[in-house]
This record gives sequence, C-alpha cells and structure tokens, in this order.
Amino acid sequence: MIRLFTDAAVAGNPGPAGIGILIVTSSGQKQLTHPLNGKWNNHHAEFKAVSLGLSWLIENHYTDEMTFCYTDSKIVAQSIEKKYVKNSVAQQYLSKILELMAEFPFISIEWIPESENKGADNLARQALQKTLKSS
Repeated sequence: MIRLFTDAAVAGNPGPAGIGILIVTSSGQKQLTHPLNGKWNNHHAEFKAVSLGLSWLIENHYTDEMTFCYTDSKIVAQSIEKKYVKNSVAQQYLSKILELMAEFPFISIEWIPESENKGADNLARQALQKTLKSS
C-alpha cells in the first residue's frame, strides 16, 4: 500500500508557491519539495501538487500497489471525484491527473483535514521558502 500526501503553499493569492509531497510505503518515506516558478493561485498549485505526486510514483515504478492519495483541498478532491471542474486552467490539471490515475490498478483520492496533512504542509512551506529566496 502506498500513501501519497500532497499540499501547496502560496504567498498571496496569486503569488509565489511551493509544493510538498510525502510518500509513505512499506519500505519507508520519501519527502519531496518542489518550488514553483511564477505566480500561482492556491487551487492551481494544489492540483499541480497531486499531478507531480502521481508523476513521481509512475516514474519510480510505484504503480502496482493500492495507492491512496490525500489532499487537504476539498476543491481538488471533489473535482477529481466528479471528473469535472469549471475553471479552464484547473481543467488542464484535472485532465492530466485523470490520465495519470489510469496508470494505477487501484487508486483513491481523498480529502483530509489540514491537521492530518502536516507532513506535506511542512514540505510545501519549505518549497515556498526556496521559491521566495530565488526570487
């Protein structure tokens, strides 16, 4: 079983942003920080976080196990569940996420409260600090 936790941190809305990804497997944890270039709104950054997390799992051959993806963004979780979002930019991210999800035999995307997503939140804040330092 793989548990993927994703989060984004944005300074302003839109503003500089960073992504945190925490991957928990039976063999341990992987922590990823990803600073984002340009200005981001929070929702788009949250979609990007899920997309990058799924991409990392695929690139590193973690597609054969049950995968649970957790986000503290209700909009992202609900959009993926419904396979629909109104915003055209978010639609591009959603399409990519659905394409990536097709690579997994069993995958679930679930909303969790922020209090249960502290690992990814801390990583996202670290990535945001890297973004701010490079600006």
